[in-house]
Amino acid sequence: MNSFDHSTIFGLNPVYEALKARKRRCYKLTIEQGKSQTRLNLLIELAHENKVPIETIPKIAFQKKYRSHNHQGVVGVFAVIQALELDELIKQAFQKSQLPVLVVLDSIQDPQNLGTIIRSAETLGIHGLILPKNRTSTLNETVAKCSSGAIEHLPIAYVTNLTREIEHLKEAGFWIAGVVPDGDTPCYQYKFDTPVVLVLGGEEKGIRPLLKKSCDVTLNIPMQGAIGSLNASAAAAILFYEALRQKK
Repeated sequence: MNSFDHSTIFGLNPVYEALKARKRRCYKLTIEQGKSQTRLNLLIELAHENKVPIETIPKIAFQKKYRSHNHQGVVGVFAVIQALELDELIKQAFQKSQLPVLVVLDSIQDPQNLGTIIRSAETLGIHGLILPKNRTSTLNETVAKCSSGAIEHLPIAYVTNLTREIEHLKEAGFWIAGVVPDGDTPCYQYKFDTPVVLVLGGEEKGIRPLLKKSCDVTLNIPMQGAIGSLNASAAAAILFYEALRQKK
């Protein structure tokens, strides 16, 4: 097993969710000696059910080995997450809903932001995430930790050319809604009554001009405070909630 075919996950909940999802193989769990709590016991039971080897090491040795990570005394070594092809993601989305909502992230390069967006997306009913291969953070341990396990459940596709794949999404029946500060329509006035792709950009430059030009509509989040802007993960959560609210 080399560094390219496995991923290390830190923290009780991210490891538990990865095991529970059963989407990728777990090679080993490492647990800090002396840790004992209900959630950890459930994790150990789940590991035994899945025949996962468990290594317990003394607290001093564990802390020395993993001190730079927020580990909560639990580390898991898993196979890497397998992204879907876009057509498969679209197919799965329509199997789950007649009016699915997908999300395109353009240039989200901060892994903490990406992980938080993934958590919000999975929690608030988004049906899939589309990422550019060359303009986004890798799905590393920071993303997994910040997603609090949601990364194990949200379907994700990587694409080479976002602008081209936006056209493919239109052909599949999706309406493309870009989220920008100067968007034409307040997000609460937009009707989520068709299949929708929400396009969100990075904090510094937002959506790239060519991608913005491909959108059918642009949305804004009305604001009132002195700062006048939200980070990408906060803006994403607001849009995801509005889509869920309307459907509820």
